Amino acid sequence: MKTLVAFLLVSLCLTPCLAQDTTLTLTNRMFSSDQLINLSTMRDWVFKAGQNPGWASPALNTTSWTKRRPSDLSIKDADKTGRAEGWFRCRIRLDSTFEGMQLGVFSYCWAAVDLYVDGRLITSFGNTGANGRPYAEHYPYYQKAAPFDLTTGQDHLIALHVVDYVSPFSKNQLKAQLEGGTSKIIRIVGPKTFNWLHVNARLSPVYSAIWLTVSFLLATLFWLLVFQNLYERSLIRLLAIGETLLVFASIGLMMEVLEPAFIYEVIVYRISGVLLGVAIAFLPITLLRVLNYPSSRRIDSFIIGISVLGSSLTAYTNTGLPSSLATVLQFLFFFALLIWARKKIKGALWAIVTGAFLTIAFALGYAILQLSSFFNPHLGYAATGFFLSLPLSFLVYIALRFKEIVAEDRAKAVAVVQITEEKRQLLATQNQRLEQQVETRTAQLNQSLIDLRATQAQLIQKEKLASLGELTAGVAHEIQNPLNFVNNFAEVSTELIDELKEGPFQKLPDSEKGYADEILGDLSSNLQKINHHGGRASSIVKGMLEHSRTESGERRPTDLNALADEYLKIAYHGLRAKDKDFNADLKTNFMTDLGRIEVVPQEIGRVLLNLYNNAFYAVIKKQKLAPSGYQPTVTVSTHQFNGQLQIRVSDNGTGMPESVKAKIFQPFFTTKPTSEGTGLGLSLSYDIVTKGHGGTLTAESEPNQGTVFTIALPLT
Repeated sequence: MKTLVAFLLVSLCLTPCLAQDTTLTLTNRMFSSDQLINLSTMRDWVFKAGQNPGWASPALNTTSWTKRRPSDLSIKDADKTGRAEGWFRCRIRLDSTFEGMQLGVFSYCWAAVDLYVDGRLITSFGNTGANGRPYAEHYPYYQKAAPFDLTTGQDHLIALHVVDYVSPFSKNQLKAQLEGGTSKIIRIVGPKTFNWLHVNARLSPVYSAIWLTVSFLLATLFWLLVFQNLYERSLIRLLAIGETLLVFASIGLMMEVLEPAFIYEVIVYRISGVLLGVAIAFLPITLLRVLNYPSSRRIDSFIIGISVLGSSLTAYTNTGLPSSLATVLQFLFFFALLIWARKKIKGALWAIVTGAFLTIAFALGYAILQLSSFFNPHLGYAATGFFLSLPLSFLVYIALRFKEIVAEDRAKAVAVVQITEEKRQLLATQNQRLEQQVETRTAQLNQSLIDLRATQAQLIQKEKLASLGELTAGVAHEIQNPLNFVNNFAEVSTELIDELKEGPFQKLPDSEKGYADEILGDLSSNLQKINHHGGRASSIVKGMLEHSRTESGERRPTDLNALADEYLKIAYHGLRAKDKDFNADLKTNFMTDLGRIEVVPQEIGRVLLNLYNNAFYAVIKKQKLAPSGYQPTVTVSTHQFNGQLQIRVSDNGTGMPESVKAKIFQPFFTTKPTSEGTGLGLSLSYDIVTKGHGGTLTAESEPNQGTVFTIALPLT
């Protein structure tokens, strides 16, 4: 009976102890794949609201405490000031599987937490104010784990002093519920995660600094290129805007290193998330421009709208799924563009393709690493690769594109230089041709000027000759009458002398007859000379009158072959009558079917007679100088040529030099002695042919070779 009473007493004494803290045995098999044991969600916790430093004592009676987990902390625990404060207690025991293992403990929420083990303060996350200093919320990111050294196989009392406040963004949530979650108030980590938290706390600022620095440098470079006004300026402007947004997003990420207050962290984090989503949206928009896809505000707005929607939903729900879906959609659109424009991908575009594949590779690597373990040390590398691959690939694209543009410009410059050289050569050739044409035209103008001056001189000469002809005609007419008196009285005087000799002369004494006969003989001789020279003067006056005569005879159809042959014989036999020793070969070559030509026969006959006389004069003159074998020859021919009838009179006489040939058609010009020519024959012939018949009279002559006169008469 005593034994039973004693057992009941002991049982009554032990009852408070058993009710206050139960023991939770932990084994390393409870570790998750990330070597985490989330103590906050264990069921062995008891809770009491309020603050009392003695509540950390292991001997505390907790029978009045309620069963409650730290993860159950909610807005209901907040007082009127919005402060939620209380203590959680739990007994744990580490089994032998933790023997020699490095353990740590950390909190991943905004609530301030003091951790006591067996009544001793081990570490504080933030500042609960229990130490007399102002309350400070716990900044959960990039924090190291505190060492959590417990003896295996022994019970240890874990006490948590938790202080939190209502979120300024939601009156229904505590800060710890909004960010991180109350389920992460206290966690035990294994050695692998313990080390990762230390490495992450050290490297995260480095990664943030790298992202910010690279983004800032790229944004600065792109903006500088935009202001350089280079090719593809609109494309580079898009990259500059996107990279600038990445800079601001990186600044937001960099702010986490400075451990800002909850309100600033939430605002900056959400803004950074939206900016990051919008910045990523500029990548497919830029690719549209690179591929020369027609610009469309609808497409641009749709891509940016997806990013803004995903980022906004992420900020509102505090989950990364919406922004991740938006990013996936944008990258699918990005790769769809690459597939659509696969035939256009060449040269610098391969840099973008490479960057896109690297980005997706880093993204997949990041996802795989995170699925395997959230606390993987390679996540930073994968995130950095994902963050910078595509922007850097665009930088490489711009560099290669500039190289291509420089090469294209150089090729264009070479082509321009070649075209310029060709044009220069063409211009030089054209200048040379122009100079030749100018020289030719100048020579023609000079020749025309010479001809004009010659024509002007001829006109002046003809005008002078016309005036001289009129004067000559007047003078000749006035001289003709007294000359007739001279000739007539000379003939009468001669007859009177004859009558004197027959009459009075016979009655003279013989002594006076001799002297009288001598005087009469002299008178008769003088009268003959007067009569001879008077006749010659009459002939000159007659020629002058004929030369000045303007009217011509009547034209009629004439057989020019017969006319030329008739006057040839007249001229030849006339010379033979004066000089019996003269002999010459007469050759004719008449066109048989010449027909009859309308001319003034007596005038053409006069022309032919002048030409024949000149030809015979030339051959006679040469015969006197030439050796004995010389045979004088005069040839006459007729033929039609180029719508004209030509009569050619040629001889093998003395010929004429150029100085003589230039003057032969001038009136009163002659090379004959004074008593043998008046200088009017060829001049008169020239006027008859040119003025009277509209033809031409030309002469070709070589000294000591002969002369050819050609009469050309139009057939119509």
